[in-house]
Amino acid sequence: MASRKVYKEKHYDLFESFHVNPNAWTQDPRIDKIVNDLINPKGRDRIPGVAVVVRKNQQVVHLNCYGYANLETGAKVTPETIFDLGSLSKQFTAIAAFDLLAKNKLNLNDHLSKFFKGFPRYADSITVEDLIHHTSALPAYTDIYVAARLDAEDWYEQAMAKPDNWYPRMPNRKRKQLTNKDVLEWIAAQKLLPRDPDTESEYSNSGYVVLAEVVAKLGRKRFADYLQQGLFRGLKMEDTYVFDEASRFSPKAKEVVNHAKCYNRVGGRFVPVGYTPLNFITGDGNVHSTIKDLLRWELSLHVNDIMGLCFPDEAKKQAKELGYGTSVRDLLWSPVQLKQRKQVNYGAGWNLLRDQYEKGIRLPARYQGGIMVPPTYVTRFESRAEYHRGEWLGWRSYFARGSRWPAKRIVNPEKLESLGIIVQVMRTSVTKSSPPAVSPRTYPGCIGAR
Repeated sequence: MASRKVYKEKHYDLFESFHVNPNAWTQDPRIDKIVNDLINPKGRDRIPGVAVVVRKNQQVVHLNCYGYANLETGAKVTPETIFDLGSLSKQFTAIAAFDLLAKNKLNLNDHLSKFFKGFPRYADSITVEDLIHHTSALPAYTDIYVAARLDAEDWYEQAMAKPDNWYPRMPNRKRKQLTNKDVLEWIAAQKLLPRDPDTESEYSNSGYVVLAEVVAKLGRKRFADYLQQGLFRGLKMEDTYVFDEASRFSPKAKEVVNHAKCYNRVGGRFVPVGYTPLNFITGDGNVHSTIKDLLRWELSLHVNDIMGLCFPDEAKKQAKELGYGTSVRDLLWSPVQLKQRKQVNYGAGWNLLRDQYEKGIRLPARYQGGIMVPPTYVTRFESRAEYHRGEWLGWRSYFARGSRWPAKRIVNPEKLESLGIIVQVMRTSVTKSSPPAVSPRTYPGCIGAR
């Protein structure tokens, strides 16, 4: 996240700061082999594609694209190919809320009843912070959708199995689509919650839809416009947007021409899928972006990470100037404490992992004060990871960041090791197994992790 000052600088580009040349991407053949072995082990001619970017410390060490964005036309995936990010969108919704916080238009302790007068009494107990950290206890709007007999229980499976060409041309758009306003009405019709807010953590798409509506209400504009003007434009994320019921694109628009189609394996072959009645719901998903734009976003996160770890006084000063009560790093990636001292390891659209461990570091034997110092000593390290998955229909996204450093209050930037990985996929996996849990101790991988 860049500062408000950065947002106003029309020509600011993190690619320049990190010496990234978008006309000559660095590619690591070792990563190429890993990706190709995973997505195309049988060496097929045409497969739905993948985009991957890796940052190691201060360098972008790999950006490459694989396979096809459209199997029917033969268009290949490029750094400009647009993907639906699914739940990776949540981090942007949280950022929009924090922007309102900085402008003194929002407080994390504000209750829903302050914004939505038609909600039941439980709105007096749910705060904005509950929405961000999945502790609101709001029911899943997809469950309400089915329970209200608005669609069959297997509506999602039907969408995944029925071939269509909805993306990117969207030919069968209905005159009236279900939107966030409908979700608010469904939730408000639920008179009771399954439990009290702020007592347990349960992943909630409903909470982030409501949060997007809070942003739209206080920002006095469409949620899509608020993100476009307040974040994407300032970071030069020129191919990133929120797709909602107001979105209209001409046949030759880049949002259509460059958009990856979505595929599912049905009967041993890839078929295009794309339409569901809930395609226009935003806040919990529906940010569309490219691997190139996501790299810009990752680099901005990396800058704030370094500031918070290595230059905490400067980070606090910057946070004060922005209107935050803490550094951007802490705002995004701090666990939240529930009642009864329970801790939720979920930040602002990020799952969180933390670890401390000791590791022996081998140094040459040396004399110090007339005494031989052994060649090995033990130091304590701290490590951390933030990650999130995104999923909608055949699209899959994964965004993970990991770092470690010798445990000290202020970290020497030369001792900080970090890694950022983003993967975008336009098909469902051949297997249904989930990716392994990320350990912050082993996550940095290629930077000498244990």
